[in-house]
Amino acid sequence: MKPFLAIVKLTFRHALRSHVFQLLLALLVLAVVFIPGTVGAGTAADFIRISLFYSLGTLTFILSLSSMWLGCYAMTHDVESYQLHLVVTKPVSRVTVWMGKWIGVTLVNLLLLLLAAAAIYGIVLYRFGKGDFPEEERTRIRNEVLVGRRVFLPRRADLGQMAREIVRTRSARLKESGREVDLSPANQERLLRDAAKEAYSTEAEVRAGARREWVFENLPESVAGQPMYFRYRPYVDKIATSDQRMTRIWWMAGVPRLKNFKTDGVSTDEKAGFEVYMLPISDAPDQVMSGEFHEKLLLPEWKLLTPDRKVYIGLVNFDYSKSSQFYQVADGPKLLIRVTSFGENYFRAVLVIALGLLIVAGFGCTFGGFLSLPTAVFVVASYILFGSFSLFMVGQSYIKGASAELGLLLAKGLLLIVVPLQAFDVTDLVSNGELVEWSRLGGLVWSYLILRAVPLFIIGILLYRRRELGLVIRK
Repeated sequence: MKPFLAIVKLTFRHALRSHVFQLLLALLVLAVVFIPGTVGAGTAADFIRISLFYSLGTLTFILSLSSMWLGCYAMTHDVESYQLHLVVTKPVSRVTVWMGKWIGVTLVNLLLLLLAAAAIYGIVLYRFGKGDFPEEERTRIRNEVLVGRRVFLPRRADLGQMAREIVRTRSARLKESGREVDLSPANQERLLRDAAKEAYSTEAEVRAGARREWVFENLPESVAGQPMYFRYRPYVDKIATSDQRMTRIWWMAGVPRLKNFKTDGVSTDEKAGFEVYMLPISDAPDQVMSGEFHEKLLLPEWKLLTPDRKVYIGLVNFDYSKSSQFYQVADGPKLLIRVTSFGENYFRAVLVIALGLLIVAGFGCTFGGFLSLPTAVFVVASYILFGSFSLFMVGQSYIKGASAELGLLLAKGLLLIVVPLQAFDVTDLVSNGELVEWSRLGGLVWSYLILRAVPLFIIGILLYRRRELGLVIRK
């Protein structure tokens, strides 16, 4: 244990002396101090939200670079400076050296993470407390940004079943018209792909004057006595960020009413059921900007929770130009319910970022143990970029074609062995007041640390143990 602690201490000290690390530290200080004070936004809520998003995002990016560099530097420096040659002559195993380097590098970045995260937290709260914001805006910030809210998604249609039904209907029409139906597997797969795309578009579209409802199921009983919010982002004419404009939406909420049955003129609830009446939330349609996120408040006195713990939300498309509106699955509507305070949710986010830094530092030590410094940095950066590109490709699965199918297959295969840093990005959740679930942290530990990173660490340790130090010659 004593040699391990000594290696951790020396690694910590040498990391602080690295010029690249000192440059990254200076950038980190600039990001923490200046970003929260220089970001401009339209409303007070947007100001706090954007300050959190950019500050935490920049913090995560800089510390990820620091972890990668220090992990590679800590392992290669001792070998190339011949310091490790003296260490291994002592009764100290290379496993102990590797573990000490990894923990030392991780401690440096965790210390910086805690200091920077605490500074961002304090600066944001200070500016919120000292800001000249109207009381209405302050209440909105407390309820929408400085909070931890659990996200509930609505019940979704089975797009696969819808696609199969579309193919069956079209095949039946062809048979009725006397035309031959191509039943080959390749043609059927092509038809299913086209039908799936059509089903997705149909599910997302709300035509002018049409009505649409979403059902949120399995809600906790505790939501009956507290306000709820739902977030949404509409698109007009097409799902794109460009050429969006003002549109009108009339939102509705389902109010449950019990049905009483009478027996011999006496009212009884033994067979009582309920009906849901969709009532407008406002006196007139809301005028909102399409392509942007919006939130609406559902007051507890409306008693929207049904006896079977559901909430019904609906809308009518009142667009000015009678154009269709589109609502993607990822953009809502989402129902948000307060679970914890902003401080606890922020702490959970810091833990997720810390887990990502722990893994990146391990990658640096893994490849730095048997490669030179430039090569190790290049390999770690490539490994991380492969994870990012693979996750992006999987998200573009709706793009069709032979090359796209090959790329999607390759991306899915790479995701089984690589670790995408986007999985540890929770800045969007924190800035929108969404809860960072403990289950998310546990899933990241299992999926990425244990199943992917640890096996790679073990391979790196084995290669480090077998490295012949006599072949290392400083030129």
